Amino acid sequence: MEESDIRLLEHTAIRYVTKMDYKVWKELELKGFIFKKDYPVLSELRRILKDMNSNVLSERSLTLISDAVKQTDKVKASMDKYADIIQKNNIAIISGRDPLYPMSWENLSGMPPIIFARGNLRILDDLTCSGTCSIVGSRTPGRYALYATGEFTKELIRRDVVIVSGLALGIDRKAHETCLDEGGKTIAFVPGGCDIIYPYQNRDIYERLCESGLVLSELPPGQEVIKQYFPSRNRLISALGDACLIMEAGVHSGTLHTASFAAAQGKDVYVLPNSIYSDNSLGGLLLLRDGAEVLIDSDTVYDSIRTEISNRMMQCEEFLSKCDSRMDLSADNLRRIAKENPGDLEEHEWEMILCDEISERPKNIDELAVSLGIPFSYLSALITSLETEGRIANEHGKYVLTIHGR
Repeated sequence: MEESDIRLLEHTAIRYVTKMDYKVWKELELKGFIFKKDYPVLSELRRILKDMNSNVLSERSLTLISDAVKQTDKVKASMDKYADIIQKNNIAIISGRDPLYPMSWENLSGMPPIIFARGNLRILDDLTCSGTCSIVGSRTPGRYALYATGEFTKELIRRDVVIVSGLALGIDRKAHETCLDEGGKTIAFVPGGCDIIYPYQNRDIYERLCESGLVLSELPPGQEVIKQYFPSRNRLISALGDACLIMEAGVHSGTLHTASFAAAQGKDVYVLPNSIYSDNSLGGLLLLRDGAEVLIDSDTVYDSIRTEISNRMMQCEEFLSKCDSRMDLSADNLRRIAKENPGDLEEHEWEMILCDEISERPKNIDELAVSLGIPFSYLSALITSLETEGRIANEHGKYVLTIHGR
């Protein structure tokens, strides 16, 4: 295990073994003892206590920090336990400094400093560019809600959207299962350590997620499910989604927590309309009364997701380098090779040139054939491939870049 991971495990143990809570860490940050993405360990907490004047921090914080440094044995024991589980289950540790840490969390308060992941980490790399959608609902849904969940999930994953849910029975399971069956990308936030299967009835889905999907948790490995943690877990489901779909919800359901978090986080919330005579639908109907959007078609949802992607593009100068962008700096060199030795270029390099060509202005297929100088049949195949991937689109007979192609 790398030195940086050992440090993160010690920091995690301090957070979950001792009584140092969010208020203490926040005070240390505000008073300049640590920075936002620092992960202090026991030795540094001891130094803080030793070097500072006693009146710099509140008495409460001083007491909790002092108590924490006295629990060295307990912290080390927890670290060893975490490390053992991580190695046995191939779990990754992701901190706020990690490139895989969700960019969409940067501007949200209360996001975890460290998350644990089991499964296909490449999905995290796709979040920024592909967009995400949270899909949640009742654990005992009706056939209509289940059917709609499957259909909307299929439509969104065809556009490469990553589906986020909570691995619960009912709607959550249907969303994950549909993604896995259809070759889509899906993430499950669990209410315990990411090595803990909950509910156990979903063991088959959990195992498939560990192979081709992704299981995430802010709780340390080995942590059993905590009922009181469910609302907190729901905030992460909504925070990771660029939009939130409520497929079915009773008046007192946990699904409403997710919807409330999503609204507070500035996400568009869509509710599948259902019968006023169904108890499982009343919570969703109340959300509609309070201003949530009616879930009618996937195009509207995707527009919300594209807006969030565009916002990230404007906020981060490194966005283009993180995305599988075809407007690469080497486009001019590829054009030179295309003129001198066109046979040397591979298909993905021709795709780069094509996307670069229409980045200037939309062009029809005849214009592209002339400017690129390649056979019409090969150009047609390239265009079909790029359209299927959602990187270009035909608008009024001319091809334009979509967000995925930029």
